[in-house]
Amino acid sequence: MYSLKKKITRSLVINMMLVMSGLLMMMYFSMQQLLQDYVLTRLQDDTESLVSIIYQDQEQHWRVNPTQISTIYNRVRSGHYYRLTVGNQTITSRSLFDAEFPMSDSRLASPGHYLANGPGEEIWLIRYQQVNKNDQLVGIWIAENIAPVQQQLIRYTTYAIILILITTTMLIYLQRRTLEKSFHIFEVLRQNLASVRHKEMDKIGMKIPWEIMPLVNEIEILVEQLRNRINRTRHAIGNLAHELKRPIQLLSLQQESSNNKEQSKPLLDIREILEREMKRAKISGSRSIGGTFNIDEELPFMIEILAKIYPLVHIDFNNSEKISTLDLDRDDMLELIGNLLDNACKFASLKVRFQIIGTEQEVKLVFDDDGKGIEIDEIEKIKKRGVRLDETREGHGLGLGICWDIVNSYHGDLAFSVSPMGGLQVCVLLPLKA
Repeated sequence: MYSLKKKITRSLVINMMLVMSGLLMMMYFSMQQLLQDYVLTRLQDDTESLVSIIYQDQEQHWRVNPTQISTIYNRVRSGHYYRLTVGNQTITSRSLFDAEFPMSDSRLASPGHYLANGPGEEIWLIRYQQVNKNDQLVGIWIAENIAPVQQQLIRYTTYAIILILITTTMLIYLQRRTLEKSFHIFEVLRQNLASVRHKEMDKIGMKIPWEIMPLVNEIEILVEQLRNRINRTRHAIGNLAHELKRPIQLLSLQQESSNNKEQSKPLLDIREILEREMKRAKISGSRSIGGTFNIDEELPFMIEILAKIYPLVHIDFNNSEKISTLDLDRDDMLELIGNLLDNACKFASLKVRFQIIGTEQEVKLVFDDDGKGIEIDEIEKIKKRGVRLDETREGHGLGLGICWDIVNSYHGDLAFSVSPMGGLQVCVLLPLKA
């Protein structure tokens, strides 16, 4: 089992980080390229200025008039440098001083540019170009230190990373809020289905998205069909038992008059089964099918019915923890408690004690009687078997097969032991829903 909300959130975080990382890298390289293009444009202008001011003196030596070029090339280590080569003659800017000018590969196309490490921590962006002047080939290298600008770019990139992280965090938070609101509809649906199960008339009103509306309709139809089917089945069993009661009585009278004991036993067994089903119908009452088990409403009615069926037995009900409701199916609890109380009353001498002990995780139902009880080996047999017992046999066990089915459906436990009152103790342990 996994959380769909966590999975979506995890995917959202990963996708956002990938997108933002890609955006940041693209932004960084774009700004770096923009910076280089800007510096190269400036270097191109300075190259054209150098071409225009270079001249030959009377001795046919090439010179550059320093007054006709920007003074930044005359300041030592100003970050702006140039180098000119004409034949065997080399001219460098005063700003270069004693530093070596990093030369490029001779195969570099003209014009071209490259990056090189300058003196100290300087990073030079160098533009190279060859021009013809006075029928001679002039090579021009002009450089600018871009280290300060790159440091500024790194600083801006750091600010951008922080901004992107903040933006990503806010977007993830907002998307998570949106997911929580979207998934809240499932909690409302659960409550609505619980209200259907509990037979409440009012549902929690909320607009249901059309994407899950067919699922909701199918679930409600299924719940209603199951309720109607259970209702019809129980009514059919009750009606059948009621209709067969009179013909069985007539057959019994005929058998008694003929004094045929062998043929009368099957009729007695059938009568006992019918009586049991009639008692179940009386215990269940005519209330609605399904819903949680309301102890304060259901148990007094059940105990009153059993007191009429067994007038010589006193039922002592103990609910010391004042548990009013159990989030367990009403019909299952009526069937379970009714069968076990009926067994206890049937085999008790004078008294039956019924206790409800509950915690947040589970509820324990304890039934004790003061009857003769059963042998230890029989108790062990019931424990080991853990399945449906013959409901027509003598002694404890009448209806225990149904009880086992109900307890197993809740993943609970049904235990038997000798009661402190002398008879049989039956302990039912049922886990409660979260």
